[in-house]
Amino acid sequence: MEWQPEDRDAWVIDAEKWISQIKGVLQCKIDIAPDGEISGVHVVARQDREPRHIVRDVEGLLKARLGISVFYKKIGVVQVVEADDPPDREATTASASAAQQTVAGPAAASAGVGIPGPEAGPGARDAVLLAEELAPRLQCNGVGVMTTGNQLRAEVDLQAAGLEATGTAEGPSRSGGDLQLVAQATLAAVETLVDESLGLELAELRRERLGGGDVVLVAVEMVLGRSCEQLYGACQPGPNAYQAVVYAVLDALNRRLEMMLFKGAEGA
Repeated sequence: MEWQPEDRDAWVIDAEKWISQIKGVLQCKIDIAPDGEISGVHVVARQDREPRHIVRDVEGLLKARLGISVFYKKIGVVQVVEADDPPDREATTASASAAQQTVAGPAAASAGVGIPGPEAGPGARDAVLLAEELAPRLQCNGVGVMTTGNQLRAEVDLQAAGLEATGTAEGPSRSGGDLQLVAQATLAAVETLVDESLGLELAELRRERLGGGDVVLVAVEMVLGRSCEQLYGACQPGPNAYQAVVYAVLDALNRRLEMMLFKGAEGA
């Protein structure tokens, strides 16, 4: 059953006001589909905050205040340069097509932010929209497990944005312990690369039969600030079972990590 406009508009107006109070946000517009679901959240913000942080704040606010989970790619952020923060020459002369690129999600392209032309009234100025690429996806450079007596040691090498990190994990030699340690080493490498106060714990790892084939399934707990979220990933194992575990962990994390910042070479 479709929502009645009067019922829908009441909470939408409130939600737009709440989002506009988020640090750095200037304006917000929420689009609603005929079935009452949020189809897009368009945010205009200053350039003093990372777009991914704004997206995360919007997502958390809607969840906390309204109990609504919105896929982060439906949240678009367009950053504008204000009058007291003059843009550089290259930014001002950027083409209109480049200016309309989304910052943190495809929804921003339809945000309706106009770029005044020569006919604009006195005091009008061009809005410069700053585009930013999504965070680079993590890649696995190598994985290995070494045995020393009755102890196992797993090492995983990851790469993101030209920066490499090695995660390690050690434990007793037992059945299935090698796969668990590989997953834990992967999480340790991720924590090294991400420039966030992030806590990652392996909740569970299984190798199951599904659809006539084997699949590696992982559940990861991510603690960020006061929030705790369980993430899930899967990978079909090939000749290298350890590599499949790494890819299953990254499958669980990659979508969330797109909204986070990675350390620079000096930070690592």
